[in-house]
Amino acid sequence: MKTRYGLASLLATMLLALGTTAAAQDSNITQPIADLEKLLAAEPLVITQAEISRPKAKGDITLKADVSFGGAPPLRVKLRKAEPGAEAFNNVPRYDLAAYELQKLFIDPAEYVVPPTALRFIPRAEFAKYQSDVERTFSAAEQVLAVLQYWLSDIAVIADVYNPTRFAADPLYARHIGQLNVLTYLIAHRDSNAGNFLIGKTPTGARVFSIDHGVAFASEDSDRGEAWKVMRVDRLPADTVARLRTVTMPVLEQRLGVLAQWRLEGDRYVPAALGPNLAVHSGVRREGKDLQMGLTRSEIQAVHRLLTRLLQRIDAGEIAIVAAPSQETQG
Repeated sequence: MKTRYGLASLLATMLLALGTTAAAQDSNITQPIADLEKLLAAEPLVITQAEISRPKAKGDITLKADVSFGGAPPLRVKLRKAEPGAEAFNNVPRYDLAAYELQKLFIDPAEYVVPPTALRFIPRAEFAKYQSDVERTFSAAEQVLAVLQYWLSDIAVIADVYNPTRFAADPLYARHIGQLNVLTYLIAHRDSNAGNFLIGKTPTGARVFSIDHGVAFASEDSDRGEAWKVMRVDRLPADTVARLRTVTMPVLEQRLGVLAQWRLEGDRYVPAALGPNLAVHSGVRREGKDLQMGLTRSEIQAVHRLLTRLLQRIDAGEIAIVAAPSQETQG
């Protein structure tokens, strides 16, 4: 019995690995997520080249940048500066990180719909080489807070990544769209610009991504489109729903209440270990030399209310639950 159990356990592990590989069947995120998170958040960096990512988009401040981490060959990233104070319409760095962290509660790394994302401070002089008008984010530090996000390359920008016909015919694509929609619903996404939602180029089972979350959570309303603020799909993966049922208010507070923390050393902020929430009613918190960012209690409560409403709709049969695609379908 012991040997048979060991073989069964090994087989189950192999099948899980195969399923994970199949679920990540595109060439967009080619390095381990944990490695990318470490690079983006902590490794010394040098910007080797940068340009406005969408030069035809009026007012775009996001850079497409090549960055060398720790002297390694450059990695392409999305680089977006914060405005002074780190709180401006459509530019709330903590919202980008909150969306990235929230997905971890119900999506596995191989299926993340938000690419690896981090917040970090960059010397203002370094940033000014590519955006001359950049300002300090906080007066105490000669630095700019920036959102760094892994750059997706094997993707297409189309009018709408949600195609109902494809959703009905392609189970793995439907799974990815469902996971994306859960996230956009929970964060009250209110910027449906086509460039904010990307789809992989693989003909079947394509992954979908959400890359900009500045107009979400408690952001003020706008005319940017609210297609992804609501649940657009009528069925969701069973395993995703099962994980959503485990997400309580305390879980959300633990995951989203404190997202990033730094300590002032001289005229620069350096990363610090996450500590207790310094001010639950403020998203950007400063106490002495400590700087901390996270969602406010009311923002987290709003996520929890939407989650509760979603589960009620599922339990009422308004949104169906479907099993994961079979290995044959995924292949």
